[in-house]
Amino acid sequence: MFHGGDIYRNKVKIDFSVNINPLGMPAAVRKALLEAVENCEQYPDIKAERLTESLAERMGVNKEHILLGNGASELFTAIIHAVDPGRIVIPVPSFYGYERAVMSSRGEVLFYEMKEEMGYTLDKGIMEYLTEETDLLFLANPNNPVGNLIDSALLEQIAEECKRKQILIVLDECFLEFSGKEERYTYKNRLETYPHVIVVSAFTKIYAIPGARLGYLFCGDKELRNRIEKHLPEWNLSVFAQAAGIAACQEKEYIEESIQVVETERQYLKGQLEQLGIKVYPSDADYLLIRTDLQLYDELLKKEILIRDCSNFRGLGRGYYRIAVKKHSDNVMLIKGVKEMLQGDIMFGRLKEIHSFQYVERSMDIKMHNIEFVLPEEIEKRSFEIISRELKERNILLPPEQEMVTKRVIHTSADFEYADTLVFSEGAVEKGKQLIKEGADIVTDTNMAMAGINKTVLARFGGSAHCFMAEKEIAVLAKERQITRAAVSMEWASKIEKPVIFVVGNAPTALVQLYEMIESRMFRPAFIIGVPVGFVNVEAAKELILKTDVPYIVNRGRKGGSNVAAAICNAILYELGR
Repeated sequence: MFHGGDIYRNKVKIDFSVNINPLGMPAAVRKALLEAVENCEQYPDIKAERLTESLAERMGVNKEHILLGNGASELFTAIIHAVDPGRIVIPVPSFYGYERAVMSSRGEVLFYEMKEEMGYTLDKGIMEYLTEETDLLFLANPNNPVGNLIDSALLEQIAEECKRKQILIVLDECFLEFSGKEERYTYKNRLETYPHVIVVSAFTKIYAIPGARLGYLFCGDKELRNRIEKHLPEWNLSVFAQAAGIAACQEKEYIEESIQVVETERQYLKGQLEQLGIKVYPSDADYLLIRTDLQLYDELLKKEILIRDCSNFRGLGRGYYRIAVKKHSDNVMLIKGVKEMLQGDIMFGRLKEIHSFQYVERSMDIKMHNIEFVLPEEIEKRSFEIISRELKERNILLPPEQEMVTKRVIHTSADFEYADTLVFSEGAVEKGKQLIKEGADIVTDTNMAMAGINKTVLARFGGSAHCFMAEKEIAVLAKERQITRAAVSMEWASKIEKPVIFVVGNAPTALVQLYEMIESRMFRPAFIIGVPVGFVNVEAAKELILKTDVPYIVNRGRKGGSNVAAAICNAILYELGR
């Protein structure tokens, strides 16, 4: 499942997997929906004029800038079809709907991986992805599944840069009203200044009507707005959706009460979960992203409580969950369910005492059910012990030469599938070590991969790490030749007059370019680490490298990423650094 709300295949009493308003549907909206039954023998208004005027008045937006859709998801897809972008940037982790919309196009996606140590907050690193080749940028404010807001100064800097480079921004504000900070952060009132920004939102979550399917966008570029409209079906809004939307636009006090309730209950959940030793990420939305070793999804489902397992969010992994903020009685039931899980072999009172930080002694030997206390300096060692144990439990025996590389990739991703999908050419690890000892350089296709590589060990043997993606000359050449910057970067790197290890964690076009240079005998890389992530040509590009006689480490399938690429490099470097 790529979305929450799967109540149709599970027995559920309380659904924390979808982030709808804990107050439930407003009474006036419910009444309007019931009355709309009488209009089912008629076609709905194809222009939805009453709803458009109501929304314009409610939001203080020119009605000419509004476009309505059957949920925000329909609008995302219509935007992609209308613009037909060649390169799309998506920060991750993020809402899967952006990626799904892009799958219906020919566009190439670059994923900007936000950092866990920064709470998965968007940072200035995104600016490096805003090049002349970039056509469209998806942003969510607040982010889903994290719930944090983008720093307003950074967002303005992004908007200015995209305006200068003619990059379209699709700004998802579906959860912004819950934050109580809409006036400060919204771009719906800045459409004249930033006509390249499309603000997308929906009635779904704030009015608790996901079944009605009603989204909208604001676009200050009238020509673009009309072009998007042409990619929407006729009569895409039912009489029910239009009636619900018109009624919802009058619910000002309901919104104010919702903001207060969400703030109060979010703080309650955060405090309770943190007392139980569960990591809670900062949020301004009506949901919380949490991380724990507890098997929360399966165990809570046994109690007929459904939460969102976030292990399939790009950039996250096992142990991440998203929990909606609901009414207090439901939140109490959730906490009760988690406490019952934790009781295990000891009384809960002792566990609470330990997690209240009133204890002095920290010991690695303290274990309660699934909660284990480990000294900070021992965390990595303990992680590898767990990986080794689980590999044994899965009857997976790794070849000795490949063992450390595979384990470090699993450590980085928390994904044991890499034990099956990583492919090594004969003697690959030893060859990689030998090249580094001889002073080989490393060239990456992302600055993130380069930043993650241990350059201290590399420098000890006379090597350097490079990433040419942000070079102006690369951007100019790529635009002139109508190819990607990644492909040009590979050619550029071939000019380095020493052995080069190519590390590709994002762009399949980089692998294609390397393959073509090898086949044409124009250049022979010393080594290739090929682990790009994505959907378009990713698998095929990796298979090309497997056909060559160049030493390689490649991950078959769609998975990979800059973090995986850096992990492979570091596994080899750490062996040399001992």
